[in-house]
Amino acid sequence: MAKARIFINMHYMELGGAERALLGLLNALDPERVDVDLFLNQHTGELMPLIPGHVHLLPERRGYNAIERPMATIVGEGQLGIALARLKARWQHERYARGLTPEQRQMDASVFQYVANCVDPHLAPLYDLGEYDLAISFLQPHNVVLHKVRARKKLCWIHTDYSTVHVNAAQELPVWNGYDKVVSISHDCTTAFLKTFPSLEPKIIEIENILSPAFVRQQARLLDVSAEMPPSSPGGGTKTLNILSIGRFCTQREF
Repeated sequence: MAKARIFINMHYMELGGAERALLGLLNALDPERVDVDLFLNQHTGELMPLIPGHVHLLPERRGYNAIERPMATIVGEGQLGIALARLKARWQHERYARGLTPEQRQMDASVFQYVANCVDPHLAPLYDLGEYDLAISFLQPHNVVLHKVRARKKLCWIHTDYSTVHVNAAQELPVWNGYDKVVSISHDCTTAFLKTFPSLEPKIIEIENILSPAFVRQQARLLDVSAEMPPSSPGGGTKTLNILSIGRFCTQREF
């Protein structure tokens, strides 16, 4: 029996919850039953080494790798079409944002869909890869899989808690609606999403993130924290309790 072909699109493999969830999914897929092609817009991120060996990492493609990199860099590479499209998206979003309340502005995440819609015409289709049995868009915006990939069935994932963000629902709805199913990672995530997109309820299915103990241990081995966590002083005396807290602080990515 022929193995099913699966295409998965992700932005990159930086440190993040969605990226870790993707690794959990990739490790759970049985290579005896499926062939998996992973298409990353950019081959960047600390989690790149953790991509399982049975997953076929497709090469970067021009245009896709310019969606989120610094404008000066992509202009220097001659990717002017993507640069101008991103400027157009920023202008459209700023016009839209003028009508938002102060609370909506504080929660606004609508710019991402504006960028996706504007760069879409400048991205070459991925039809040369053939037709897949299943294509997955793992992180929104979901334009790439919807418009650039041929597949019998298409799924897209929700990782965002829509109770904490504001989006242009009228602009996003056609993209979500183009998929066969919308995968939510939790009941709470589903509830919040459907308050914004109630018409999508028939498309929702819930699949919790897959994070095995073996995967967590694999990540732990990537970093040696002995310098930050020195052992207690020898010779007796009061024992030292070392507490390690891991997190990150970063500025919201600008388009």
